[in-house]
Amino acid sequence: MFYKALASLGVGSAKVDTRLERSQYQPGENVKGEVVIRGGSASQVIDDIYLYLVVHYLKGDKKIPFVMQKYHLSESFELQEREYQIIPFQIRLPFDTPMSCGRFPIYLKTGLDIKMAKDPTDMDRIEVFPHPTVEKVLGEIERSGFIMYRLFNEHLPDSKDRPFIQIFQFRPTDRYHGFLDELNLFFDVDSHDVQMDVEICRGTRNLTTSFSWDLEDPDGTLTMNDGGHQDQVSSPAETIQSLLQR
Repeated sequence: MFYKALASLGVGSAKVDTRLERSQYQPGENVKGEVVIRGGSASQVIDDIYLYLVVHYLKGDKKIPFVMQKYHLSESFELQEREYQIIPFQIRLPFDTPMSCGRFPIYLKTGLDIKMAKDPTDMDRIEVFPHPTVEKVLGEIERSGFIMYRLFNEHLPDSKDRPFIQIFQFRPTDRYHGFLDELNLFFDVDSHDVQMDVEICRGTRNLTTSFSWDLEDPDGTLTMNDGGHQDQVSSPAETIQSLLQR
């Protein structure tokens, strides 16, 4: 009973360690790994095991953690004193998982749900690169004379799905230097298509347009939505350049 009382306070309680197959992913990919649980000084009932996808965003000057996805890995079981349990898992990252960076890290947090006790947790940082279609577009933009100088997740108070939006900010180089101030890109990705909104900033004027792709045929279904009209185009970068000539 003494050891059970200590375990309820987190002393000599079960420990958890999540081991991932790898640490780098793209949205929509499967994450494989295993949760290793080591029993403490007394037997304990593990009610549930959860994995949380945790991202961060800016609200004012404050960085806020946000659970983007919650995965249930295991039902209730009893963990004996000093016992080891290994629970393999496979989860899928949401297609709209943002890109990670130094200021806005992404973690997989493992939590054991133990009633009347301090719940053990484990945090594993992962690198999330852009979706392949998004990555291709960002490369096109950079090769067209722009350089990305800032990437951040900004609070979006009226959003129903998630409380932030990721913004890719570019500055012009070479021929566009001095012609415009900034180019901002916003992406919305799901399992079927990609939507990209573009904001071109010139002094007090902002020009906005949007593009969309069907992921089953991203090269053949790229369309520009401008002023309520849809036109099929071959390249976002070339289209943005033509907009800058107006």
